[in-house]
Amino acid sequence: MRHGSYRLLAVLGVTLALLLLATACGAAEAPTPAPTKAPTTVVASPTPVPPTPTPAPPEAKYGGIAIFAHRNDPQGWDTMRTSGSDLQDPMMLMYGTGSLTRECRDNQFETCPYLAESWEPNADFTAWTFKIRDNVFWHDGTPFTAEDARWGLDFALKGVKGRAPARFAGTMGPIEKMEVQPGNRLRITLASPMGAFPTIFAQNDTAQLEFPKHLTEPELNKGNVNLAPNEVNWVGMGAYKMLKYDKGAVIQYRKFDRYWEKDAKGRAMPYIDGIDAPIMKEQSTMVAAFRAGRLDRTSPYAGRYITAEQEKIIKAEMGDKVVVYRYPTFGKLIGINASKAPYNDVRVRQALSLWIDRQSYMDAIESGYGQISAVWFAKSPLANPDVLTWPGWNTKTKEADKKKAKELLASAGYPNGFKVTILTGQSWINYAEWLKGQLDPLMGTANVNIAIFDSATYNKKICDGDFDLIQPLSSGVQARHSPEAIAGGYVSTNKCSYIRHDDKKVDELFARIQAIGDQAERVKLAREIERYLSIESWLALNIGEDGANFVAFRNYVKGWNPPQVTPYSNADYVTVWLDK
Repeated sequence: MRHGSYRLLAVLGVTLALLLLATACGAAEAPTPAPTKAPTTVVASPTPVPPTPTPAPPEAKYGGIAIFAHRNDPQGWDTMRTSGSDLQDPMMLMYGTGSLTRECRDNQFETCPYLAESWEPNADFTAWTFKIRDNVFWHDGTPFTAEDARWGLDFALKGVKGRAPARFAGTMGPIEKMEVQPGNRLRITLASPMGAFPTIFAQNDTAQLEFPKHLTEPELNKGNVNLAPNEVNWVGMGAYKMLKYDKGAVIQYRKFDRYWEKDAKGRAMPYIDGIDAPIMKEQSTMVAAFRAGRLDRTSPYAGRYITAEQEKIIKAEMGDKVVVYRYPTFGKLIGINASKAPYNDVRVRQALSLWIDRQSYMDAIESGYGQISAVWFAKSPLANPDVLTWPGWNTKTKEADKKKAKELLASAGYPNGFKVTILTGQSWINYAEWLKGQLDPLMGTANVNIAIFDSATYNKKICDGDFDLIQPLSSGVQARHSPEAIAGGYVSTNKCSYIRHDDKKVDELFARIQAIGDQAERVKLAREIERYLSIESWLALNIGEDGANFVAFRNYVKGWNPPQVTPYSNADYVTVWLDK
């Protein structure tokens, strides 16, 4: 009996019963019903569908090199240690988006098969068995197997002696053990039920399988426990291989001829021969290069998005020869270390949240395009409908909120403020400057400082808990439509979370929602979580949803579904072709 794939509805505004029916992978084989004791509902509302090939773009052409601007040199090549788009962009091309699963290409709020072609839970959702594809190869021609998946996930989850677990280990779910089973299958047993467990592997910054066992183990045995993927020549299993990395100049990728994915007509993908990614460290230089015809795409991500004014100029100059997409938001929050004084005092956290002018962020950083929200996306059915009336979020009561903030600080013993250091990475200085400008009148200008670090040091300080506040950022809490995916950004057990705390009620709330199948109850609890994090414990200093995210493409770049969920969606560019 072979099982077809489940298409998981990661957008949790819809509830469907779990129909544990085994669908035939071949047309001649009839469907087989699942065990009769299977439950009727699940947390993430998976619905079985037959595996569907990626639709072919109309008259897709082979060949050509796409020229896509890249924001900056990666600060290290290991996603287990470093986050950020400068690294994630190259890794998605070489290792794919997601791992066992991925966001569906057409509807990115849903979860589709990727390295696993199908999966099946046990009756209480404490064990999931993934069937690994038999036609996936590493870039050196070595087959990718269930053992590779087990070893890679275990390496991320536990690390090895002298090497800490991956920074995202806390977001991988309550994994208890992993076992390879016959038929190229991987069985993962959980400590507690998770009906949406496969969605975790679809997150582009979580559990990416970047270390081939056959190349990594020999290095570990030599004592090289701190190796990164570049030390084994970036051998992935994605659609593109590394051709050349010229630091500060360009990253070149070429298509992997043994990549497994086919289009609806059975043709091999990717269509293009490769991608050249010139590193453009200045936004104005990048825009000029695009207008001059030297780029096929401007760079996404903070600091490189074209502005609303530039969009108007480019459209006026180029007309229908350019397509400009407005990329989706990551969402922004201020990181806080509530495990140490004075931030472990709820009065201090409340004062900060009341004082921060969220609309000021939207106006100053997002050119007025953003939207104030709390834990969930504003349009999510999980979101409280009255968020914009909450203290700190209500723009109409800001003066009263600021007065209350000062009273709270005084009652906590800080009538004149206290010293604050804002941790920031090199690419996000303007975010930190905005936050300092917000806090100066509350804390005193001399008390508020910005500490700028390279990406590796920045991430290490976060995982070590060596910070007070972190500049508004998104990574770690970016999937703001899914309790299962977002939990790792908030629970106390994730030592690399941007919200460091010891509040076990947060952990308990997320554990409860993961075990609930009834959608009405899930919505009720999701709203309780949002209220508790935002205006009861005051742990979550969410600002809202960034919106001025414009990326320009030449009109001959075809076949690509633009991102719907995060800027990382569909960023493997497997389906792209060039109509020229």
